[in-house]
Amino acid sequence: MISKILNQIVLALSLLIWFLLLPGSVVAQEEESSEKWAPLAVKEVVESHDQTLILKGGDLMVRQQIVKAAKLFVLRWGRERGLGDAWWEDKQEYQQAVDELLRIGDQIMLEKFESGAWLTNIWTEYTAKNFTGEQASAIAEHFKTEYGMVQRRLMEWYLGETTLFYYTFTDRWDYRLEETRKQLEALQKEARTRVPNDKLSWKAGEKEAYTFIACSPDSEYCPGVKYWKMLAIPMMGAVFRYMEDITREIKAAMEARRDLVEPYFLAFERSQASQ
Repeated sequence: MISKILNQIVLALSLLIWFLLLPGSVVAQEEESSEKWAPLAVKEVVESHDQTLILKGGDLMVRQQIVKAAKLFVLRWGRERGLGDAWWEDKQEYQQAVDELLRIGDQIMLEKFESGAWLTNIWTEYTAKNFTGEQASAIAEHFKTEYGMVQRRLMEWYLGETTLFYYTFTDRWDYRLEETRKQLEALQKEARTRVPNDKLSWKAGEKEAYTFIACSPDSEYCPGVKYWKMLAIPMMGAVFRYMEDITREIKAAMEARRDLVEPYFLAFERSQASQ
């Protein structure tokens, strides 16, 4: 009798332990599974975006800063050399010296900016840091829907606008700079094809689209607003920091190569002496 009772107690304890462990085990397995496919979901979110307006807008703005820096270096070095007021932008040698410095900037931009790998890395980092695999998957799937694609394009448009606004607001954008006119025109052409001029209101019948932008940003099951806030503030902050770092790197590289423009100083001095 006692043996039978003991066996029943052992069986009951075994069942209890099994039930107690099962939820944790399932959760652990789900978390492990989520961790495994989270990078794929994040990758799908990032790759769904068209980065053209951010990249081309950023390229234009950085290019403006390095053109102005190259001109300032060439002017300052020429004046320090005693070339006087005649050393100015209307002189061929001056323009050749500026072009020599700009080639340094072009090379760095080619290596570290134009491919857009840096932007993909930033986008991936911030998405992975802020969203679970399940949330990232929900965002990626939403962007595949009819209205989700419209909302994604709206995000891309305003991120591109923000890139331009950052430099305009800080009074560094010069629409008159001739050296960047072609880039500006190319950007305008790209932007015209992406103007968000349709389906800009979400009616009650469009539940998924409405929910994606109208839910609480703190809701675990509604990541749309949180995603947009992440893009517009911390991620774009990282984008601007990268652009500023590239600009500083190019300026430092140009300043370190004053020797490259020496031949143009000599050529200008010879031309002035022969007059």
